[in-house]
Amino acid sequence: MPVELDPVKSAHKRSDFVGIFQLKDLSRLYEFVVSDSGQVDVDLKCTYDEQGLPIMLINAKTVVDVSCERCGGHLTLDLLVNATYTPKLSKTDEDLIPSDYTIVDINEYGLLDLKALIEDELLLAIPLVPKHPVEECAIKEQDMSWGELDKAAQEKPANPFDVLKSLKNPK
Repeated sequence: MPVELDPVKSAHKRSDFVGIFQLKDLSRLYEFVVSDSGQVDVDLKCTYDEQGLPIMLINAKTVVDVSCERCGGHLTLDLLVNATYTPKLSKTDEDLIPSDYTIVDINEYGLLDLKALIEDELLLAIPLVPKHPVEECAIKEQDMSWGELDKAAQEKPANPFDVLKSLKNPK
């Protein structure tokens, strides 16, 4: 897979790319995974849409192991990215771009950092708090404790500054 790509030239050539990125080469994603083995399978098609916009259709998938936030064990996740991107060009009117397209910035040379784009999308595909389903987790539901607040802790003073007044003027 190319690391950088000119989306306009690639769309003009109707380029198709099929390849992989190694997980260990995606440094930001690598920080979240437990295992360094694995790869990201990428299928990229560059073309023009009906409006004449250059677009990139990206399908990326990988399997990663992350830590379960509940039990700390390994959790296997299938990460999938299916998206349509169009480069932000000076002549492009963003109001005319379909809502299902994602606008991506290109550098001063007209190139897009494809590896970083795919890494960003895979990072967004990881759940905010990854954890096993309760029935599969090492910590079972009966081991979880749910506390209840006493009524005094639930009651809030009407004015938060009343506490400060009581400190200033002790009775």
